[in-house]
Amino acid sequence: MANTGSRNYFDNPEIWDPSFWKNRSDDIERARLVGDWLPQEISSILDVGCGNGVYTNLQEANQLKIGLDLSRPALKYVSAPRLQASAAELPFANASFDCSVCMEMLEHLPVSIYQITLDELKRVSRRYILITVPYNENLYYDNIVCPVCLCRFHPYHHVRQYSEDSFQGLFDKHFLLMRLEAVIYKGRKAIPSLWNLIRLYLHRGGRNFPARVVCPQCGYSSDKNNVKKQLESAPSKRLSIHRYWPEIKSYRWWMALYRYDN
Repeated sequence: MANTGSRNYFDNPEIWDPSFWKNRSDDIERARLVGDWLPQEISSILDVGCGNGVYTNLQEANQLKIGLDLSRPALKYVSAPRLQASAAELPFANASFDCSVCMEMLEHLPVSIYQITLDELKRVSRRYILITVPYNENLYYDNIVCPVCLCRFHPYHHVRQYSEDSFQGLFDKHFLLMRLEAVIYKGRKAIPSLWNLIRLYLHRGGRNFPARVVCPQCGYSSDKNNVKKQLESAPSKRLSIHRYWPEIKSYRWWMALYRYDN
């Protein structure tokens, strides 16, 4: 299971509030792409790690969708049929769904349940599995440092990264990779090693510690009012460095579609 810090992060109602998500156009576009990718003959879908239902809540004709997540605060916003459960113990019989969908969840899972979860996605799927994970993420560059215990961790509790080679054989020989693409364009900072040093310096001592983030070791979370004050008082040159640093072409996510082949 996830550690206490991660559970505190995912059980924080603020990160699931629709008012926070309404401007996250990339997540909405990713959910739309999932609908475009899935074959039309699919009539039942299990959305594993559905969060607040950004995909599950999309109404699509002749499809039964069920959202599953471990976070009760997230499920509060899911309007489709939903249940609270672990992805490592899906409460369904074998081959219960035409397709299992898993978006932005696998990168969070600890080693103890990672392979179990992959096996569970296969077990409940009759025909297809669709996953999305961060695109070529470098966890070292994305890490932040807790100002209290000095623990270095990913702000969104990612614990693994995926490259193009990661998807071959992910679900054994019975689920074949049909389609793999990088989706949703996003600029990424050039010279990442140098940018990472500058970023860590500007955020030293907890300066601008991200709102809603929880340290997995000591549970520290900055008060959002203090964060706002820090941002308002930050020297303008800090913002300028971020704004004018050169970027290279990149993407937000990998999207992969697998088909059962017996």
